[in-house]
Amino acid sequence: MSSRNRKYDSGYEKRKKKQRLEAAAQSQKGALDRFVMKESQFNSENQTAAANVDGVHSDDAKIAIEVEAHAAEIVQGDDTNIADEVSGHTDGVDLSLDRSPSTESNNDINTSFQPDIFDPRTWDALDLKMIDILVQKGPKRDLSIEKGPKDKLSRKFSAVSYTRVLSNGEKCDREWLVYSKELDRVFCFCCKLLRKGYGKGQLANEGFNDWYHLGTRLKEHETSTEHVMNMATWYDLRLRLQKNQTIDKVAQRKLQKERDHWRKVLFRIILIVKFLAEHNLAFRGSNSKLYQDSNGNFLGLIQMLAEFNPVIQQHVQRITNDEIHIHYLGPGIQNELINLIAAAIRSQIIGKVKEAKYFSVIFDCTPDASHQE
Repeated sequence: MSSRNRKYDSGYEKRKKKQRLEAAAQSQKGALDRFVMKESQFNSENQTAAANVDGVHSDDAKIAIEVEAHAAEIVQGDDTNIADEVSGHTDGVDLSLDRSPSTESNNDINTSFQPDIFDPRTWDALDLKMIDILVQKGPKRDLSIEKGPKDKLSRKFSAVSYTRVLSNGEKCDREWLVYSKELDRVFCFCCKLLRKGYGKGQLANEGFNDWYHLGTRLKEHETSTEHVMNMATWYDLRLRLQKNQTIDKVAQRKLQKERDHWRKVLFRIILIVKFLAEHNLAFRGSNSKLYQDSNGNFLGLIQMLAEFNPVIQQHVQRITNDEIHIHYLGPGIQNELINLIAAAIRSQIIGKVKEAKYFSVIFDCTPDASHQE
C-alpha cells in the first residue's frame, strides 16, 4: 500500500468531516435555542413585571400630582378656590363638562386628601396667600386635649401651659402656643410662621418636647426680642388684613370683588337647580352649549336671566368672550348640586322624624309605559 502523502482528502475523509461539522453545528444550535428561549422568557417576565410596577407608579404619580396641584386650592377655602380658578383658567368655552368615571374617581381622591393649614407640620410649605389666611384666623387649639402622652421619663404635655401667670398674679392666655398631637411637640405660632430663615430655639423650628423644662423655656421664649418682634408683626398684619390696609390692598380688593361675584353666580345657579328639581323638569337637552338649540331648561334659564340680571349677564359675557373656562354650568356641577340639595332635604326629613313621636309616609305613584306602578 502506498505511503505517499495525499494532497487532497479522499471522498471518505470528506464525508466524515462533513458529518462531524453537521453534528457540532446541530448541538450548538440546540444549546443556543435553549439559551435564547430561557433568555426571552426571562425578559418577557421582567418586562411584564416592570410594566405592572410602572403602571402602579404612574398611577400613584398622577394622584400625587393632582393632589399637590389642588392642595393649595383646597386649603384656602371655597372662596379663594373659586377666585383662583377664575384667574387661572382661560382655555375654551365649551360647556360640555361631562365627567368621565376616571375624573370622578380622581375628584374623590382629591377630596379625601385635604391638608390642614392649622397643622404646624404644613407651615413651612405655605405660600403667602395661605399665610394671610392663617394670620387672620390665628392658631387652632384643640381644647379637648388636656394631657399628652407620656414620654420615656413619664412626663407629658399639660394644657396648663397655655396660661401664663404674671408676677402680680394675673393670668393671661398664651395664644401663640400651639400643641401638635401628631408630633407631641409645642410650637410658637408667630415665630414659626413669620420667621425669616432659621429662627432661634426649637419652638420656632422642629418643636419643643422637653416637658420637664417646658415652663422655663416658655418664659425665656416669650420675653425674647425675636418673639416680641414676631408677635408685633403678627398683630399688625392681622389688623391690616382686617382693615384691608396691606401693601397689596389693590389686589386684595380685587380678590374680594371676585369672591363676591362668584358667590352671587353660585347663588343664582343653586336657585335654578332648586326650581327645576322642585317642578320635576328636565335639566339638559341634546346640546350643552349656550345660545344653541335643544340645550335644555338649565341653560335656557341661564340665557333668560342674562337678559336682565347683571350678575349672570357678566358671567355669560365672560364665557362667550373666552375669558374663563371654569363656569359651573356643566352637567357635572348640576348633578353635584342636585345631590347636595337632596342630602340637605333628607337630613331635614330624618331630623323631623327623629323629633316626632309618630309619623306617617304618603307615597304618590304613577304608572310607566308598561302600566307598572
